[in-house]
Amino acid sequence: MRYGLLFLLCTALSGAAQAEPLLLKNQDNSLSLSIYNKNLALVKDIRPAAIQSGNNEIVFDGVASRIQAETAIIYGDGIEVTEQNYSYNLMSYDNFIKQFVGKKVKTVRINPTTGDNIYETATLIGEAGGRPILEFDYGIDSDFPGRVVFNNIPAGMSNQPTLAAKLNAKQGGEKNLYLAYLTGGLSWKTDYVANVRSKDSLDLTGWVTINNESGIDYNQAKIQLIAGDVNIVRPMMARSFNMAKGMVAMAAYDTNEAVNIEPESINSYELYTLPNMTTIKDKQTKQIALIEKHDVKYLKEFNLRTPFYFGDDNNEFEKLHPSITYVVENNADSHLGISLPAGTVRFYENDKSGNLQFIGSDNINHTAKEDTLRLHLGDAFNISVKGKISKAKEREIDRQPNRLCYNIKLLKTYEVEVTVNNAESENNTVILSQHFPEDYKIVKESIKSEEKNATVRQWKVPVDRDSKKTLNYTVEIKSQERICD
Repeated sequence: MRYGLLFLLCTALSGAAQAEPLLLKNQDNSLSLSIYNKNLALVKDIRPAAIQSGNNEIVFDGVASRIQAETAIIYGDGIEVTEQNYSYNLMSYDNFIKQFVGKKVKTVRINPTTGDNIYETATLIGEAGGRPILEFDYGIDSDFPGRVVFNNIPAGMSNQPTLAAKLNAKQGGEKNLYLAYLTGGLSWKTDYVANVRSKDSLDLTGWVTINNESGIDYNQAKIQLIAGDVNIVRPMMARSFNMAKGMVAMAAYDTNEAVNIEPESINSYELYTLPNMTTIKDKQTKQIALIEKHDVKYLKEFNLRTPFYFGDDNNEFEKLHPSITYVVENNADSHLGISLPAGTVRFYENDKSGNLQFIGSDNINHTAKEDTLRLHLGDAFNISVKGKISKAKEREIDRQPNRLCYNIKLLKTYEVEVTVNNAESENNTVILSQHFPEDYKIVKESIKSEEKNATVRQWKVPVDRDSKKTLNYTVEIKSQERICD
């Protein structure tokens, strides 16, 4: 019965009765998914078929309900696809009502006195808001209090979305037919756990979270993840599809293979191939291990950008707390050296009693090998910084007439002091940064600074435990003003 209904689906456009279509069902270990970051996936499917020489009708049963039908490609050795049609007329009460308009149906209502079922026959002449309008021998009922019973499944209706195609084969025989299409409803993201083991090392574990809202199950599928922002999808689909073209059979993967998946570069994106075949059910969120690295070296920094603007003589700030930053070099020397997809890194550390505590989190972008990770975890509670401009003066160094006014060049000198209070039980270094106007010069400083760029200076201030340390520097800043008498 079902094959006959699927036949009607395939021949609806032509109107001609032809041979019964060949139904191709999902096969375990035949699926491959390439999942992108932006709620998009490329589905690649292999299904064996007994093809006849000449014209054939085939139906791929169980394709994603969120398929982008215009992207579907079907191919196989020695075949030519002449027509394909996607049907998403799924079984539901509303669809049954719409399909049976103008036809005879059975109805069931309950006798209010005896509680017995009363069976009748009516013609379904219409529907309003999903409710049937029925014509009985005694009249038309638009608010029927019972149920409508249907005697068959309408042609073209299925419990799963289907893709039907007409194809021509040069020779008959057993062939593998390949199907590829883009679908929405599949997405992935990465979450990392950083377990701090000591003052300079941590363990890093990465998990991939895959969410399936595409409308079907993917049983024992090969999963590939694309890291990067894909703007033009079709070229990526064609490239990935060609990779599947030579895939006559998929080998099973060793379920004991370790994590730390090495990505492959494809069109300037990173492609992660998960080592094991995986089943992802519809409406399911699944987590899969991606990386596991031990004894990863890190550097803990305390950073603060001092908020001087050098415009007010009484510029001063009190008790600012520097940010806690973990710096990790993504290279082999740090025991890492692997491309990391964008995601959230959550840090944990044991307290003195051995109890695990959450100590902060930060997001990372896609991070290639040899890049540097700088992760902000929060602000240091026991370290504070205060500062002030203790003295400011200015003098004129040039004056040029400009019509009725003067352009005057000034040299402003500021004496600055910044004090770091370290109330922690260990020695620490606080990195202080300051943004200056473009034309500046440090003329005196108690701690040697480093020029980070044309307008930013940085000082590393070492502070012993339970003590304070003061940075003093003098800066000259040139400026220009227009004065009119």
